[in-house]
Amino acid sequence: ELSWYRQLAAAAVSVGNKVGSKVTSPIKDLGKRVHPEGKKPHSEADTREWRAFELADAMEQGLAPGLTTSFIEALSEEAEDRRLIVQRAPDRQSFILTEDEGKELMIAKASCEGKRFELFIASGDDRPKALGPAFILESNEHKDNWKLRSRCEVCESRGKRQCGVRELASMTQYMEMVGEGSAFCMDVAIPEVCPDGSSCAVWCDVCGSTASSKGVTELTVRRPRWNARQKSLTLDFRGRCSMASAKNFQMEVVEKPGKVNFLFGKVRENKFVLDLLHPLGTVQAFAAALSSMHW
Repeated sequence: ELSWYRQLAAAAVSVGNKVGSKVTSPIKDLGKRVHPEGKKPHSEADTREWRAFELADAMEQGLAPGLTTSFIEALSEEAEDRRLIVQRAPDRQSFILTEDEGKELMIAKASCEGKRFELFIASGDDRPKALGPAFILESNEHKDNWKLRSRCEVCESRGKRQCGVRELASMTQYMEMVGEGSAFCMDVAIPEVCPDGSSCAVWCDVCGSTASSKGVTELTVRRPRWNARQKSLTLDFRGRCSMASAKNFQMEVVEKPGKVNFLFGKVRENKFVLDLLHPLGTVQAFAAALSSMHW
């Protein structure tokens, strides 16, 4: 199942050989570009010119990370919940997000002992061929603080000379005593979302605001109850979850408690259901699920 990563590496080497330099990740190394003969351009104008050539070359070969807008935008407030499936590989290092009908949407690869996930947009073929991931999910050393980031398409659409990195969500995890048990909990902060599902706030230090300013929507895990008879934590999953797991959890908007906006539950070994509602986008919900894989 790792054959597509070998294809990815081969494609990256091929492009790198053409210009005699190393290809670097557009998210991890934003200040580094691919330049001829290993030389850096002498001016910012040259940098922009070479960056345009790089992007055009990647798109020609079908290696661009892919458009991310549809994965970031949330459902409208009136829309029904979106029901997806998360399939985990037996080695627990890769994850595929699909629709109920089986259509692949995103593929995630774990690294750094589960502290980093690279998220690729499925290409429609057997495996994605992009040179770099569309999204990056990273945690701190203790895996209790996570950040979801991507390149900023707003900067790109405005023709910014220097495009920023867009933060799409931040997650804080902790343990909480419930009865005689301990429950994994999570608080999620995302940019404010308009009723139609579009972003009202963009967390980008180049073209928008930051997470510390206004325009934040907060979600938190719905706490399970302690069942004294069963001596276990319980929560109503409305028939969507069929196996007990520490990874089974739901979330609600802090300002609107009582409504389930996110549901993640185990149904078979290495298979989970993922339901989401406004104000979460597809990639934010997928990232929240991935961040719980160490629970």
